[in-house]
Amino acid sequence: MVSRTREQQIKLESVRNLRARWRAEGRILVQADLPGELVAAIDRLKDDAGLRGRAPIIEEALRFYIEAKQGT
Repeated sequence: MVSRTREQQIKLESVRNLRARWRAEGRILVQADLPGELVAAIDRLKDDAGLRGRAPIIEEALRFYIEAKQGT
């Protein structure tokens, strides 16, 4: 059995709490394997926008894609 440090336990609990809040807000965790060049492009956009994570970039891209496909 792997023993976790107190710091690791606190971090893990923080992540669990954050994900629980997101689920309560109706958000769903989605994971995908993407080509490295696509992830690099997302990371450049993320860094240029001063964001901490990729999710806002991916969410906006998906919204644009879906709206374009639906013609709205």
